[in-house]
Amino acid sequence: MVFSLLVLMPVLLGTTYRWVDPQGQVHLTDTPPPAGTTYEIIAAPHAPPAPPPAVQPATRAAPPSVPASAAEPLRPQTVPDAATEARDDSHCVDALYQLQVLAGDWKVYKAGPDDERTYLHDRDRPAEVDRLTRERDDTCGDEQATLMEQHRRAGELFQALSPDCREAREKLQNLQRPTARSAPSDIEKQQAWIAANCPNVVREGLWLADWRYVQQNR
Repeated sequence: MVFSLLVLMPVLLGTTYRWVDPQGQVHLTDTPPPAGTTYEIIAAPHAPPAPPPAVQPATRAAPPSVPASAAEPLRPQTVPDAATEARDDSHCVDALYQLQVLAGDWKVYKAGPDDERTYLHDRDRPAEVDRLTRERDDTCGDEQATLMEQHRRAGELFQALSPDCREAREKLQNLQRPTARSAPSDIEKQQAWIAANCPNVVREGLWLADWRYVQQNR
């Protein structure tokens, strides 16, 4: 068995030369026989082609974990600016003030150019109260502290635009006319009363109480 393996070894290794010596012994060698000896070349059997390497399925790298907040598309943040907040707050205060004016027993009007007055008819008063009530509900705050502050400012506006303050300002204007020859103490006294009781605010397009009508009913 060992001899057979040794004889076949050249066959397994490469090109084989087959020749017979003078004694009739067959030789299989990987080198040519002695010169002058007839021989055959036996090609080594081709080894079966090696199977192609197994192709491993491509392993995709796991995507990096992304926080849920980052995975969501960015949404524009709507941040109200100071002017928007102030405007909305003013709507609330104006609505509260006008509801207070319409609750009084007097005629109400809106001032126009050249002291022109547009009065609200009694039949239109309930509809205007409903409109201002909806505006109050839409623009005033829900928190108690905020709502109290808005009511306080509406009260200041009511005082500033009240018949008493408008009359006091008109009186001060008359005292300050050059032809009035008013005593400086009277002017100072009137200015002090206005500063203490009539905040300096400017509003346009709001309902006002008719101070003439109020005066007639005092």
